[in-house]
Amino acid sequence: MLDIDKLTLGFGGTPVLSEARLTLSRGQRLLVCGAAGSGKTSLLSVAAGLIPRLVTVPELSGTVTLDGQPLGSIDRQALFRRIGFIGQNLEDQLWDLSVEDIIAFPLENRGMAKAEIRARLKMLIDGFGLSALSGRRVLTLSGGERRLVAVAAALTSGPDLLVMDEPTTGLDPAARRRLCSILDQAAQDVPSLLIADQDAVSLLPVVDRLALLHDGQLCAPQPPARCLENHAAWEEAGLLSPMRRRRLAPAGAIGRPLLTVSGLITQLTRSVGDPVLNAVTFEIRTGEVVALIGRNGAGKTTLFKAMLGLTKAASGTITLDGAAADRWTVAARARKLAYVPQNMRHILFNMSTIGEVIFAITAATAHSNDPEVVAKARAALARYDLGHLEEANPFSLSVRQQALLGLACADAAGALVAIIDEPLLARDLRGRQLLERFIAAMRETGRAVMLISHDLELVDDLASRLMLLDEGRIAYDGPTDEGWRSQAFAKLGWSAPYASVPEETA
Repeated sequence: MLDIDKLTLGFGGTPVLSEARLTLSRGQRLLVCGAAGSGKTSLLSVAAGLIPRLVTVPELSGTVTLDGQPLGSIDRQALFRRIGFIGQNLEDQLWDLSVEDIIAFPLENRGMAKAEIRARLKMLIDGFGLSALSGRRVLTLSGGERRLVAVAAALTSGPDLLVMDEPTTGLDPAARRRLCSILDQAAQDVPSLLIADQDAVSLLPVVDRLALLHDGQLCAPQPPARCLENHAAWEEAGLLSPMRRRRLAPAGAIGRPLLTVSGLITQLTRSVGDPVLNAVTFEIRTGEVVALIGRNGAGKTTLFKAMLGLTKAASGTITLDGAAADRWTVAARARKLAYVPQNMRHILFNMSTIGEVIFAITAATAHSNDPEVVAKARAALARYDLGHLEEANPFSLSVRQQALLGLACADAAGALVAIIDEPLLARDLRGRQLLERFIAAMRETGRAVMLISHDLELVDDLASRLMLLDEGRIAYDGPTDEGWRSQAFAKLGWSAPYASVPEETA
């Protein structure tokens, strides 16, 4: 069906892909795993026809055919009807429409009868568990909810091939199961899948082959079960092995309170009128790594926005470093609370990476004549593998490099608490090392980290304390290991991390 032969692709310098080959037969479902920056997104963009049809690159050679016909010779409308694509950055694909309008749009565009549109719309909304979101504007949804809507919209028109880049990002464990269930049910309408994702285990129910991508080459696809047990192959590809043994989070000395949230009730309400957050209370102290988990739409995003001053509270107090911060400006809070979002493009605005770090340090300018400030910025970039990119435009960096830039800025700024939202470095070997370096630096300097993630293994590895947000309240707050055995966690219906490989190592 899809054949890629001798694909070489580069953006200047060393090619991202070098004579890569991929053959996907009709009905085949292939999962590609690779480290951040390995070329997964580039490979999928070529497979979906986005490169070079919509995006041009400096270096591109090789052949790409669909059922024997070169992709470049297929009419654009026909091509994008046959190949559906869901990118990692959903902001590039979604408009500010209602959930129903986004899902129905592909069918309306094809002139399908209204009765058939309504029937298919209901099937997808029910199947994806989106009924509670009916009538909502897509851009008001959480990241995980948006992703489910995007997948539902892509499945609506029944493409021959569905290409998905990191589809599990932002999805809680239950949503990942729903995604797999829907993809399984849609096999007749969407026979072929090409997926790139670092979470191999979650997608096992819907793929029949798995291939690792590294050094610009795609390894020969194998049955997933065989590939999962090959720890050396995963490490060679720069990834943590999915079947690795459990590692306990290091204990540390806990000190004075840095952040206190007391009785927080938000102005933002749910459709039934209840506040999204209702009397939320917790404290974060020096040396802590606190993980916040909860269902998609539980209010995690609302909580950290309220802490940052981006969402107004109806009542409650926020104390930072012993001072009441309720009347502080967003800028004033940012001096104490660093925010590292999943999509760093949301907060980048300077013309160079060193400019971003200098601004994080000074909170006033991206340029400084103070040698101490410049030296501090350069040291932070070097600490996170970005020393050679200090003059690069932040928007030209890879997703992985942008994530590392976020850590460099938060570290250099000296913020007391860093909020890290769904880090994309979780399963990438080098990325994980640098994330752990950042956390160690925060703890050693009397600061703290709040980690928001649906990757429960990451939480188990790094966090000594777990908070679970459910129904607008903190349903559990205590040691991470005890959290997996709590009634609040059992209520979610999720499997505890490392359920298949529970051994502990020193």
